[in-house]
Amino acid sequence: MPANLLLDETQSSCDGLTVEEEFLQLLQAHQNQILSFIFCQVHHAADAEDIFQQTAIVLWEKFEQFEPGTNFLAWAKAIAGNKTLSFLRDKRRKQASFSETQIDQFAERPMWSTETTDQKLAALANCKQKLGANDQHLLRECYGTTATKIQSVAEKLGRTADSIYVSLSRIRRVLAECIQRTLEREEFGT
Repeated sequence: MPANLLLDETQSSCDGLTVEEEFLQLLQAHQNQILSFIFCQVHHAADAEDIFQQTAIVLWEKFEQFEPGTNFLAWAKAIAGNKTLSFLRDKRRKQASFSETQIDQFAERPMWSTETTDQKLAALANCKQKLGANDQHLLRECYGTTATKIQSVAEKLGRTADSIYVSLSRIRRVLAECIQRTLEREEFGT
């Protein structure tokens, strides 16, 4: 085992840093890379931060096993990967599962009928016509036959990608509400 790792955390390493200072220096230098690595797997910032905190604890607990001069980031990513896999397994276990009876009930019912699908598509077409010209244009740009990536649409329209996502979310909500109202009117004959 390297000599500086045998030191107690209050003693100095060869660089004049305590073991704790050396660990913190390495962790801070690679924090963003480790966090990005985790985020790419879980796609949720809060979950990624939680996993990073758990990873940092394990890294500190196992820091005596790290060999100075080797790749800290690779070592940290291996531990972060294990923590992420554990998180994803736990998340999968916690997700709702269906009972045998519920599965049988789903199997007995058709998932959709042609009639219902046709009604929804007709309602969608009608509701799209009620949108403003800018919203219709945005839908054509993002979802039309020549659909373009959001970032490209944003640049073309002189907007940020985030503002495009917000607009699309609003448009989808407006369309869903309009379709629901249209189908309810048809169902009740009003």
